[in-house]
Amino acid sequence: MAIAYKKSLGQNFLRDHLFLERIISSSEIQNLNNVIEIGSGDGALTEYILEQTQNLTAYEIDNDLFKILLMKFKMHDVNFINEDFLKINLSEIRKNHLIIMGNLPYNVSSQIILKILEADIEYEHCIFLIQKELAQRFNYGNKSCKISLIAELFCDFEILFDIPPEAFFPAPKVTSSLIKITKHNRYDKKKMKYKTFKQILSMCFANPRKKILNPLKNIFKVMPKFEFDINCRPEELEIDDYFEILRKYEEQS
Repeated sequence: MAIAYKKSLGQNFLRDHLFLERIISSSEIQNLNNVIEIGSGDGALTEYILEQTQNLTAYEIDNDLFKILLMKFKMHDVNFINEDFLKINLSEIRKNHLIIMGNLPYNVSSQIILKILEADIEYEHCIFLIQKELAQRFNYGNKSCKISLIAELFCDFEILFDIPPEAFFPAPKVTSSLIKITKHNRYDKKKMKYKTFKQILSMCFANPRKKILNPLKNIFKVMPKFEFDINCRPEELEIDDYFEILRKYEEQS
């Protein structure tokens, strides 16, 4: 059955088998692992996953591709689900030794990653192929931004390697990066008001090139004293500085 690629769903399928093998090697899947694949597409990565484990649940939003996947893997006991991953209830996922992976559509990559992080479910690690530019934004080793600070709160984030456009079909206009997300518990998220923390980040990064002093004037009725330099830009502050803003906001509320 011929595949009709849908630009609206951000479909760019990895065709290079050397890169597919590198992704599987990086995923460190063992036979006992349960794997969730997000966006199985034409099943290229799915095939490699099944060489490592048969414990696979795969989500595919495209109705036509879903039918192709059912036919292609009818001899395997794969739990294919024809749903939008962004609409599922992650709190219902209870799988031991879980690895989450996928070649994520560029247009919803950040939403999918944030959904997993904020759901705070248990997993060993996530392996995702995303746009290189987004990977660099998530990587909190660079300058801070809202998305990197949220990532730092929940996980260790690592860029493993890049994949060029010509490894895909249709070829995208951008380079992709394979990333690894490993959950950590360095911060006690149960004691913090995460929704308020996100709102503060949104306000602080509304104009990231301006001094942090400007959004702080909108956050606080009475400006408190901070340990950091209020003449810095938001991107120059670290996560502990934003925790300080949150604490002092709660003290005034």
